[in-house]
Amino acid sequence: MSNALKRQRGFSLPETVLAMALMVLTVTALGGYQRGMAQGIVQLNQTRQLWRDAWRYSQLSAPPSPARGQVSRMQTSRQRCVSIT
Repeated sequence: MSNALKRQRGFSLPETVLAMALMVLTVTALGGYQRGMAQGIVQLNQTRQLWRDAWRYSQLSAPPSPARGQVSRMQTSRQRCVSIT
């Protein structure tokens, strides 16, 4: 063998196993972090939706009654639309 091939060395088995173990731990930790963040975002969106619904329901009110209680109904012949004012 030439001197160049003798000098080239790869990683030893313990180094490779340690690197793989660290990689698995890192990926697992990042997966758990991502899952926790996703659950937090879902909970935040649900809370925001509840506040939006509460605001919307608190704003509901009866429409103002027409002047002197008069109501008129008109139907157009072309579009068959009904307009109640």
